Amino acid sequence: MTISRSEALRSARKLLRTFAGAPEPRRQARAIYSALAHGDGWSAAEAVQIKALGELLDGLPPVVTLRSHCEAAIIKLET
Repeated sequence: MTISRSEALRSARKLLRTFAGAPEPRRQARAIYSALAHGDGWSAAEAVQIKALGELLDGLPPVVTLRSHCEAAIIKLET
């Protein structure tokens, strides 16, 4: 199921706001990626950024860096 670009960003921002209280940070980061990946209407460059976030998460970065990686991706996509 795809959702609009704005809905994807809205969902990702909501998940980012609740990140600190998430019992499983990796699952929360994956949910942020999933929200973005299901968005429709991304430019080619934005799609590359989303794919890069997914690849980064697949590499199992340290848990303490997950939020900052997700936040950086969202900020790039909002501009």
